[in-house]
Amino acid sequence: MVDLLACIQVFRGDRHFRLFVQAQWLGGVVMMALPFYVLQAMEAGSTVADVAFLLGAQTAGAILSNALWGWWGDRHGKRSLLEGVTLLRTVPPLLTIAWSLAVVAGSLPALAGFAVVFFLLGAISNGITIAMLGYLMEISPDDRRPAYSGYFNALVAPAALLPLAGAAIVEVVSLTAVFAVSFLAALLQFLTVRRLRALSDGAVGG
Repeated sequence: MVDLLACIQVFRGDRHFRLFVQAQWLGGVVMMALPFYVLQAMEAGSTVADVAFLLGAQTAGAILSNALWGWWGDRHGKRSLLEGVTLLRTVPPLLTIAWSLAVVAGSLPALAGFAVVFFLLGAISNGITIAMLGYLMEISPDDRRPAYSGYFNALVAPAALLPLAGAAIVEVVSLTAVFAVSFLAALLQFLTVRRLRALSDGAVGG
């Protein structure tokens, strides 16, 4: 069981860890839109059979990207990988909005456009997991890595409930709005991760 007092002390006292947790909360806002990609694809004209194909494209993206993420992390470091995949996170929501508009205009088949979106979702999800876990180990003190992992999980776990907020946005505004919020959160997450570089170089204060 996580020592709550120690968790709070680490969060307040370790600037690197605190910024990393903030970045992951922004990542939770990005993932808020995840359940709604299928709904958007169906609204754009995809059938139930098409959804199975799209989920297959997502799985293919996850499998085929593993070698790339592994090479990138080993060659350039986990922080570089984290920066790269957080920047890529801005692409699926933007493409979803753009291609949904193109489908409405009759200039793009729904299945073709959304297959690319789902492929990227699978690839980026794997990249985020690899980068996040690897980078957490890098910033954790050698003798406290299990504790830091526990603190991190305790602090970011509530972000898993953010799709409920996404549902509220869809209900009150529209599907497009939840993808717009996801895009903005992805951009903010990338900028936050970039601050980790500055912090490592001693350029960011607490």
